[in-house]
Amino acid sequence: MEAFHATVASLFGLVVGSFLNVVIWRLPRGENLSRPRSACPGCGTLIAWYDNIPVLSWILLGARCRGCKSPIRWRYPAVEALTGALFLLAWQSHGSDAVTAAIVALFLAALVAISFIDLDHRIIPDAISKPGMVLFLLVAPFNGLHAGVEWINGAKPGLNALLGAGIGIAVGMGTILLIRAVGSWMLKKEAMGLGDVKLLGLIGAVVGPLPCLYALALACLGGAVIGGVMFAIGRRRPMPCGVEVVGTGAHRDLTATFERMRVGETGLEVRGAPPAEVKTPVRVALVLPATRILEDDDAHLALEGNIASVEGEGDERMWILEITKHTDDDAERVGLFSMSYKYIPFGPFLAFGGALCAIYGREVHWALSVGYPSLFHR
Repeated sequence: MEAFHATVASLFGLVVGSFLNVVIWRLPRGENLSRPRSACPGCGTLIAWYDNIPVLSWILLGARCRGCKSPIRWRYPAVEALTGALFLLAWQSHGSDAVTAAIVALFLAALVAISFIDLDHRIIPDAISKPGMVLFLLVAPFNGLHAGVEWINGAKPGLNALLGAGIGIAVGMGTILLIRAVGSWMLKKEAMGLGDVKLLGLIGAVVGPLPCLYALALACLGGAVIGGVMFAIGRRRPMPCGVEVVGTGAHRDLTATFERMRVGETGLEVRGAPPAEVKTPVRVALVLPATRILEDDDAHLALEGNIASVEGEGDERMWILEITKHTDDDAERVGLFSMSYKYIPFGPFLAFGGALCAIYGREVHWALSVGYPSLFHR
């Protein structure tokens, strides 16, 4: 019977993961989550039910559309498999309390959607975090993660659970707001986004105040490890964009990578031998790949600028274009593209910490309150 329940939990997670793929794609774009039916982005053919079986259809189709044979991204089955695995872990950890297992599974599904949206678009959608805080606050009396904690002696367990969820929201949001304020003061610029504030509030609503701080600690640890690895292997190579530079009597296609892109100080680093005939000012036709910005299609920008400097020799020469004329929309698109390879969002790390605390709360508590401190004491 236990194996049956675990199998049902996994299969249900696979189905939910298939829906999360729709959420991850459509929610940031403001599209309806239920209509129209899913279709191939290459040929527009509606996907039949037998081609939409989680993971299995992707394997049977050879990771290609049945109609146009265009590749199907591996991310789709990965999200489905990840959600299925998380639902299985939720059941294994809380199967003795089916309601708590369901609450934790729903929470984990929200974290999966938030993580992949943040990875793609550098945003944590309010449409998930805000309603999520309200929902998990309302169901707190049925959430076993809040059981056994008395905030008011003699009060009913349901009231104590509500208080625990509310305090968890306050502690989660307040902690990130404090870190954000201090970091912004030290760096003289915005240190963290408000999306992280609401995400830790969401985590606090589910796991409570102390575990949400554990989640933050685990997120910082994970960020430090991943950041250290990236520092060790060097700066990630950015995806090149297409650039066409038109100057005085000269015309040449080049491949470009971004060094910096900010409103008022927009610089474009171009690798390759610039034509000697090109003089400033120049016109720049820039193509940003759709996969690295919010738009579904490539973004075509028409800019103007000056050649600021040239370094190196031959085909290895590198020159800097200082963009002097652009629209606000151009600046926003360029900023999205620039951030897409320079920064790793903190949201997925917070989600990872929150998931660990929801699934393995006792183990995390022991590791951070007993195991880790014991390393420094005899």
